[in-house]
Amino acid sequence: MSLLSIRNLEVSYAGHAGTTVRAVAGADIDVEAGQIVALVGESGCGKSSLGKAAVGLVPASGGTITFAGAPLTPLRRGARPKAERKLQMVFQDPFSSLNPRRRVGELIAEGGQVATEAGDTAMSVGECLERVGLSAAFADRYPHQFSGGQRQRIAIARALAARPRCIVADEPISALDASAQAAIANLLVTLVRELDMGLLFISHDLAIVRTIADVTTVMYLGKIVESGPSASVWRDPLHPYTRSLIGAIPRPDGLGMLPADLPGDVPNPARPPAGCRFHPRCPTAIAECRTVEPLRERLRPERSVACHVAAAMEQRVRADAY
Repeated sequence: MSLLSIRNLEVSYAGHAGTTVRAVAGADIDVEAGQIVALVGESGCGKSSLGKAAVGLVPASGGTITFAGAPLTPLRRGARPKAERKLQMVFQDPFSSLNPRRRVGELIAEGGQVATEAGDTAMSVGECLERVGLSAAFADRYPHQFSGGQRQRIAIARALAARPRCIVADEPISALDASAQAAIANLLVTLVRELDMGLLFISHDLAIVRTIADVTTVMYLGKIVESGPSASVWRDPLHPYTRSLIGAIPRPDGLGMLPADLPGDVPNPARPPAGCRFHPRCPTAIAECRTVEPLRERLRPERSVACHVAAAMEQRVRADAY
């Protein structure tokens, strides 16, 4: 059983002139203990909305979210059940996610106090700081006295104080410089392996995702279009959107070739295209793509994709094999 399980999740917001924006339009994701699942896609595809719904920060308008086998309740004014406090979140911007008026030690200690269950000992402030590569002596300082990378380490330490079983990290490295990005990504990998917790890593940086994620899940305009083991997805992407994302990554190969540009922009989620949502930008779209929405199906072991063309090609390969 998955530690965090999301099924047919929908997240909607009120748009202009009475319209409804379905930021997430039916998504399935599973995160297991000791596993890093990356959720990738362009800006505006619904990644952050899914992440916030996964921890209860925004209400789901449809579907189910279960954590440790029990339904997750959206956050309300009252205290969250303690069992659900083992699901923590690390936000994108450490400059705004830490209270500037409180000392680092107070922020981390509070995380442990509110989230521990009966018989569960919270990590000490010093232990949390040392876990993320900072000195315990930093506990008396304020957030503004640290760099961006150090602040994000502090935000992770605050989440660790609750001894979480799973963390949702929403673009945790995008606000940092390149060296800090690599350091924070490596830190998260180390924590997942050492503490046997799950991690849903939301990012648009596929170069980082390739190096750290066990599973890569690709999202486009509120829909999951492909998912599978990261090595397999990178070696042989099945969905044309996944191929486009990988092709857009700069390669320092000395050949002077520019990355392939994916034409067009993500359509308005309040008025998504009919059929396959990617078909207006897809280089391999067929007539069926314009009218029939493809269902996500398992085409290979541990690989699933929502694409008419990929499904037809896979059937042709199987037929030729026989």
